[in-house]
Amino acid sequence: MHPGLYIAVSGNIIQEEKLNTITNNLANANTPGFKKDRIAFRQYFLAAIGEEKTDLSPGVIHRTDNPFDLAIQGDGYFTIQTPQGIAFTRRGDFTLDKNRRLVTVNGCPVLGEKGPIVISSNSFTVNNEGMVIVDGKVIDKLKIVSFPENNLRRLGESLLIPAAGLSPVPAEKAEIWQGYLEDSNVNVVKEMANMIEVLRIYEACQKDIQTIDEATTRAINDVGNVRA
Repeated sequence: MHPGLYIAVSGNIIQEEKLNTITNNLANANTPGFKKDRIAFRQYFLAAIGEEKTDLSPGVIHRTDNPFDLAIQGDGYFTIQTPQGIAFTRRGDFTLDKNRRLVTVNGCPVLGEKGPIVISSNSFTVNNEGMVIVDGKVIDKLKIVSFPENNLRRLGESLLIPAAGLSPVPAEKAEIWQGYLEDSNVNVVKEMANMIEVLRIYEACQKDIQTIDEATTRAINDVGNVRA
């Protein structure tokens, strides 16, 4: 294969991966607590190897006045019990299931220090320390954790899991705000600008491929004419 063609095709593949990531970020721009992804590439001979990483920077916190909406101010993650095991999230638009457990929008229990949190009354509050108070009595404390290294990867549905060997520790500087939600950290304007740049580079790679293909075709035809 012509080296230039190989590079151009690799460039198209890279831009496709970037475009998929940008599209997913934009699709989740209004998802509470969503963390955007980005792709970093490193060169290996003529090939580029991509690695997707999740940007864990916080989003803006806004007021909702819904008592089931919880936001974390500072470092930390809610602990969630999923069918795949323990996961973590900054998404706090919770609700109650039929057993009155506090759960995510997908029905996964939110964990406290004692396990799943059961709210037996409509009269409940969550204070800044994460204490869950029902009818004036503390029933549990939200299990808010952080990680010495923010090396987390996406599980799906705004859930994150740590890299192998990375264990959570109690979050010491986290405050819980009831009646608030953290927005996604997706900057729509920036993502749209990135998308335009990706499409332009993709188009340039396509033109390179076309030029190389035409040059190769001419070379083959010229060789054929000389032999004749």
